[in-house]
Amino acid sequence: MKTVLLTLTAAAVLSGSALAAPVKLGTLPVTVEPSTRLLMLNAEGIARAFPSAAGRPDAVFLTEDRKVSVAFEWREGRLTPAQVPDLVAQFPAVLRAQVPNIKTLKANLLEIGGTPWAQFVFTTPGQGDDLRRELLMTSAGGRILVVTVAGNVKDYSRNEAVIRTLINNVRLA
Repeated sequence: MKTVLLTLTAAAVLSGSALAAPVKLGTLPVTVEPSTRLLMLNAEGIARAFPSAAGRPDAVFLTEDRKVSVAFEWREGRLTPAQVPDLVAQFPAVLRAQVPNIKTLKANLLEIGGTPWAQFVFTTPGQGDDLRRELLMTSAGGRILVVTVAGNVKDYSRNEAVIRTLINNVRLA
């Protein structure tokens, strides 16, 4: 993750330095109302930060300090709205199997903009500070929409208000 954030900072290819009006995220069935305290990577910046097309998100926001990223990815896998609560029960085992050294893991069912979302917040050891990841997953157009919030615990804490505002303003189109 540290490498990704350093790459994001090095790439610093942004589409505008700050956004405030509602934004449709490319081909994603998503509209967000980003804060002026968030930066949005353009396609070139995303490609530099995520060189592998297989794991490349569709849209990425960064906090002003470029320490926490919020990535949006519309995956090919199928998911219906009725299946979202099942993720809360089933996905923690998948995370524990795929992510080494998980220290903490919380799974919840949330409602954002009238849509059910599965939320997984977990920490892993990092150099100097634990790494914090939050995965939010829902059904969008019958596919899986994943929002990943990534950063160190301290960096997330400093930027929590702006990130929560962004997440709470996600609307499915």
